[in-house]
Amino acid sequence: MKPEFWEDELLGVMPRDARLLFIATFNMADDEGILRWTPAYIKAQAFMYDDDLTIGDVGKLMQRLTDAGLVFPFIGGVARQQMALVVNFRKHQRINRPQKSKLPPPSLSAWQTREMYARRDGWTCQLCGSEIPRRIVSNDDHNLAVDHIRPVAAGGTDHPSNVRAAHQACERSRRGSRDGEEFIPPASLAGLEGSLNDSLNRSVNDSVNESDAEFNSGCQTDTDSEISSLNHSLTEGKGREGKGREGNTPLPPGDRHGEPAVVQTERALPDRMTDAFLERFARGNSYKRRQVRTTIADALANDTDSSELWRALEQLGETSKPVTANTLQFAFSKIRNHAGASNVIALPSGPHLPGPDTNLAGWAAVAASFDSEDSA
Repeated sequence: MKPEFWEDELLGVMPRDARLLFIATFNMADDEGILRWTPAYIKAQAFMYDDDLTIGDVGKLMQRLTDAGLVFPFIGGVARQQMALVVNFRKHQRINRPQKSKLPPPSLSAWQTREMYARRDGWTCQLCGSEIPRRIVSNDDHNLAVDHIRPVAAGGTDHPSNVRAAHQACERSRRGSRDGEEFIPPASLAGLEGSLNDSLNRSVNDSVNESDAEFNSGCQTDTDSEISSLNHSLTEGKGREGKGREGNTPLPPGDRHGEPAVVQTERALPDRMTDAFLERFARGNSYKRRQVRTTIADALANDTDSSELWRALEQLGETSKPVTANTLQFAFSKIRNHAGASNVIALPSGPHLPGPDTNLAGWAAVAASFDSEDSA
């Protein structure tokens, strides 16, 4: 194991048994990073002496690794076996004499597989070195494709060590070139910057539209949480905690009267949050606008609450940490652990009182406020 493993913030927020299981996958996987992925098999291989762990418990640990993007499960082979790929296996392990895999690779015809390889390669074209749009854009030349390092016609396979992310234009250009010929980015990559911006905006707009649709269909309410405006959260660092939809915070239930759940503004939410973050923390740090905005847009597209996201960004800025998906995950964990450290509910006025009496009084105050709104 590399020493950096123990400092990884994404792994650091996981249960110890999940971290142990992740280490065990390196031993169970073949030289391509592929392994069988059933709870019974994993239990027998990694936790054979742990009677306190049931097969169901092991299944939950496996799901934690899957949700974190560390392991990619798939159905492979003629027998339709449950398999998995350790996504960054070759980054964690150095294989001296790699052996051909006897296990089937994930199918490249599935978009989930292509997206997994793009995440593994940092959404960067491995041929031209430029960024790949994370949402499909109108210029198909700029969209994601997978390139075989050794062409299939020359005996190459679909296994992870032979597959890399690329632009569709770059993949076609290399496919038509001779062996050993230097790769030159095609002219059809012109306008890539506009496609990248379009991809980010569409990602945010899709999330906003989903939020609006769910509110109009009555699938989502916010009556059980404190509601504050985005402008207030950006200036004061306050807002409701927990998971919510991206966009401006909805109005309180009593004041909606048919108003849309999200108020569209001229500038997209990721732009406004990026501007506010850089204005406050850019001095003395080496933050890059594109990196910050991309991380913010991805978090919002994954249904992260904007107020909670801003609190996490404040933590990173105040400690001069880079803004990445991993550091955000660590900041979210600290925020949520701090929020769940006490079950004391604050009364409208006066000091906090420990014990169940405070809980009863607090809920009584909340119920009284709803009754007053109904009577009004």
